[in-house]
Amino acid sequence: MEVRCPNCSSRFNLPEQFAKAGTKLRCTVCKTVFAFDPAEQLATQGPLPDMPVKGRGRLGKILGALLLVLVCAGGGYGYFKYFAATPASPPTEQELAKKVELLTMRNVRQYYVDNEKVGKVFVIEGKVVNEFPDPKELVSVEAAIYDKDKKTLATKKQLGGVQLSLFQLQVLSEKEMESFLNNKVEILTNNTNVPHGGEVPFMVLFYAPPEGIAEFGVRIVDVKDVPAQDKDAAKAQ
Repeated sequence: MEVRCPNCSSRFNLPEQFAKAGTKLRCTVCKTVFAFDPAEQLATQGPLPDMPVKGRGRLGKILGALLLVLVCAGGGYGYFKYFAATPASPPTEQELAKKVELLTMRNVRQYYVDNEKVGKVFVIEGKVVNEFPDPKELVSVEAAIYDKDKKTLATKKQLGGVQLSLFQLQVLSEKEMESFLNNKVEILTNNTNVPHGGEVPFMVLFYAPPEGIAEFGVRIVDVKDVPAQDKDAAKAQ
């Protein structure tokens, strides 16, 4: 639904799942933090203006790119960013190496789990450590499994931030496990604004893995810089 900032009157689209009374919002135009009030917002709703998008005609509504939804996380506030994805060319191997050169991994291990719904699950887990002097976020890893001849059997990418318990690995369905691993609140809590020395947990699952797995590997394939305004917001909390 449409949300209007009470301070500067900027308008945004708020996903329905967050349109609950009392939800903390931050306007990225004027930085005002305010509590969502459904009755007040409905009273101020009006048609959203069209916005031109270069090379793609006109966009019917203002995208929620500028709205931050604040959620309780570890005693403070975290935030979700809603934005229109823009396609980008994948980095070269040299560019990637430079981008992640001060990210390291520790406590990496693999094991099998017998799941009551999907059978065997091959688990790879560990932690990525930020050795950059500045905060980083949205760390992604790619895991691969190989046979004895080093032939790749399967690969899988995963955004870091979530690890499941042994009990969850044993009883949840594949859909439920993937939902947990991609839970936005957990990723928000554990994989944004990661300071120097901070750790990001990760877990990659291969369901009903092929026979003959002899080796595995994990590499870091992406990381983002923390926007300046988000660094300032974190310091102010």
